[in-house]
Amino acid sequence: MKIKLTVEYDGIKFFGWQKQEDFNSVQETVETAINSVFDNKEQIELFGAGRTDTGVHATAQIAHFELLNPELINIWKNNLGKFILAVNFYLQDKGTLVTNAEIASDDFHARFSVKMRYYKYIIFNRNIKSVIYENRTWHIAQKLDENKMHKAAQYFLGTHNLNAFRSAHCNAANPIRTISEISVYRKEDFIIMEIAAKSFLHNQVRITMGTLKDIGLGKISEDSITQLLKSGDRTKAGVTAPPYGLYLIKIDY
Repeated sequence: MKIKLTVEYDGIKFFGWQKQEDFNSVQETVETAINSVFDNKEQIELFGAGRTDTGVHATAQIAHFELLNPELINIWKNNLGKFILAVNFYLQDKGTLVTNAEIASDDFHARFSVKMRYYKYIIFNRNIKSVIYENRTWHIAQKLDENKMHKAAQYFLGTHNLNAFRSAHCNAANPIRTISEISVYRKEDFIIMEIAAKSFLHNQVRITMGTLKDIGLGKISEDSITQLLKSGDRTKAGVTAPPYGLYLIKIDY
């Protein structure tokens, strides 16, 4: 039986999604909780839709695992509501929770079946910092022009070589990606960027926001995005925005 999970987590409490030796990860934390529910009668392996980095949050990360033990399948196949409660009992105060569970088709894969990934980046744009939104947003004290940022963001739509907008540690062989949706808007003191693509390069969303921030401050022009895309020069793009303003919010299959 293949079970699909929706997982929410506070990225500040983890060294990213992916399991790694000597560091706290979302993947291992949730796996451990599930194995506890199963009394360790089966050691499951969790597969996630995206490997979010250290500090990046998720409101709707998708993951799946396969359950092979007939006894466990019989117990839980019609009790997924209780399964969620049981897993979350072991996740108390861990910084992550399972918000949904459902039986998936045999050919479903949380990562390889993805059609679209949606991220949101949030800037807190006020001259005084917030104790409430610290580690939840990127604080920028100077006034940002969200209209200029939105206009500039439209240059990213479509298929481009995004070499200027990926980290030096990005392992992707191909820097070409297709941005299906992108918008920037203000909601009171928050500047929010929403972006969608089937896949992203390492730090792509954060570098995009770092560059749009410079446009919002008037440091570079709106059409400078065109030149950055042509140049492929990472050193000419903006800073990598901090991870704690970034949220994985939706996965389409």
